[in-house]
Order: sequence, then structure tokens, then C-alpha cells
Amino acid sequence: MGSEEDKAVESAQYLSFNLGEERYAVAVATVEVVLEIAKITRVPRCPPHLRGVINHRGSVVPVVDLRAVFGREQTDLEKSPSIIVTQVDFEGETLTAGVLADEVQEVLDLDASKIEDAPSFGARIDGAFVKGIGRHGAGFVILLDLEKALSGTLTGDVSARAEGRE
Repeated sequence: MGSEEDKAVESAQYLSFNLGEERYAVAVATVEVVLEIAKITRVPRCPPHLRGVINHRGSVVPVVDLRAVFGREQTDLEKSPSIIVTQVDFEGETLTAGVLADEVQEVLDLDASKIEDAPSFGARIDGAFVKGIGRHGAGFVILLDLEKALSGTLTGDVSARAEGRE
């Protein structure tokens, strides 16, 4: 993942979760709390990847559907997904946002030696949100760059990519 200094930084704890059959993870340092599905208030004219807002500790928190961000079918809210409340830096500010997950798994300790750069996906697949691929047990976990994934939801870039307009 770059220089030895970068590898030392990348050796950390990640919260793993499932979206369908795929396993993803985000840095634990970005996670505030994991909530069971809460009442999501739909906001008119929001793009499909912004499912609405929740009240978290007295604040309005947007809820992002990563399935829709990745160009897939929206998460089925009837199946009681979890909401991972995260805090990431966006344009010099700390952004609090919830992301939907079908099932939260566990906290993984991934050593830098078990993390590889994301492969080149070519022009047809957008790997901009993939920070790396971690080896865990007999499988892989996709390490997300949550800052890039969430910043795209605010600029509208995600919907253009998901709909193939870019």
C-alpha cells in the first residue's frame, strides 16, 4: 500500500460488514456507533443512495445506502439492516453519516502484510471507493475508503457513476 510508513498506518482495526454476499470493512477509527435500524425519515427529491435522515443523539444524520452508491439494488429496510454511524473528514469538516449494512460482522485486526492494493478494475468498474483488499481467513474483505464514498454522495458524483452517465 505504498511506503513502509503507509503500511504502518494501514495496520489497524476494521469493522467488517456484509452487503449481500460481499464482505466490506471500514476503519474502526471512523465508526461512532452501530445502531439497529431506526426510523428513517425520507427527504423529498433525495437521490436513491440517500435513504433519508435519522435522529442520532439530537442531531439530524443522513443515511447512505452503500448498495445504491455501488450501483446495486437498494437495501431492503424490511430485513432490519444496521446503521453504522461514521465520522469522516470532508472538505475540512467532520461529516457524520450513517451507512446501511445488511449485517455487521466483527472487528478485524488486519496487519499491513495482509492488505494489498486494490487491483485495477479497468474503465468499466469504478474502484475509487476501494482502499485495499484484506486477506482474512480463507477469504477477502474489501476495505472501503469511506471518505471518498461519502463525499461522492454529497457532490452528486455517485448517482452519475451508478447510472452510467460519467
